[in-house]
Amino acid sequence: MNQKRAIYASLFLFLNCIFSLSALAQKTTIYTSKDADFKLGMELFEKEKYGAAQKTFQKVIEINNPQTEERVDAEYFSAICALELFNEDAEYLLSNFILKHPESKHVKMAYFNMGNFQYRKKKYKEAIVYYEKVDPTDLNNNQLSEYYFKLGYSYFSKQQYDKAQKLFFEIKDVDTKYSAPATYYYSHIAYLNKNYETAQKGFLKLSKDVNFGPLVPYYIAQIYYAQGRYDDVIAYAPGLLDSANIKRAPEIAHLLGDAYYKKNKYKE
Repeated sequence: MNQKRAIYASLFLFLNCIFSLSALAQKTTIYTSKDADFKLGMELFEKEKYGAAQKTFQKVIEINNPQTEERVDAEYFSAICALELFNEDAEYLLSNFILKHPESKHVKMAYFNMGNFQYRKKKYKEAIVYYEKVDPTDLNNNQLSEYYFKLGYSYFSKQQYDKAQKLFFEIKDVDTKYSAPATYYYSHIAYLNKNYETAQKGFLKLSKDVNFGPLVPYYIAQIYYAQGRYDDVIAYAPGLLDSANIKRAPEIAHLLGDAYYKKNKYKE
């Protein structure tokens, strides 16, 4: 009888060990699957395959508990995918992420991305709200130049020129794709403020720029006129009339005509 009991006990322990190992193997498989899905999502995200990445992140969200770090990360990147895809629920997803996970390491970048989203929709007032929550020290160099320009332009669009000019100043002399437009708007604000020397210096810097170069001569002519340099207007402006478009030609003709008038050259 004791021998049978010993056999049964050994069999029980053996089966229990088998079941435990099986459960552990299943659990390990689940975690491995979670890790693999998240890594795959990040690989797709980095390759800018946002549709496929979002589907993969959604799988991670479904198999993780709400407060696990991996699920929180997946929720963030899923929301960013929605932004990149121009999905209708993009704003909701990112706003909801900020609301649900205020302590997440991703919240600071969520504000930056939400600012970009509002900027892209030309909702500059809303963009300002989100950009102002961003700490510039959290951004890399490329993001920083984008931040300064887009926040600056958002202020510019709301006619808050002093704030805009300070931000444009930060990047106008830095070698980024935002430097030329920042220089243009910085100089334009200087022109509006009648700081003509600063404006002229900035515009001349753009004289060979593909996008802004064609605008430079018109500003220079207007600056000469505003400074009362009528001889310079007379020397500079006639060459602009031949290439001026329908909108610009009357402006140049008016400046030139008035410059002749101021110099008592009534016939011209």
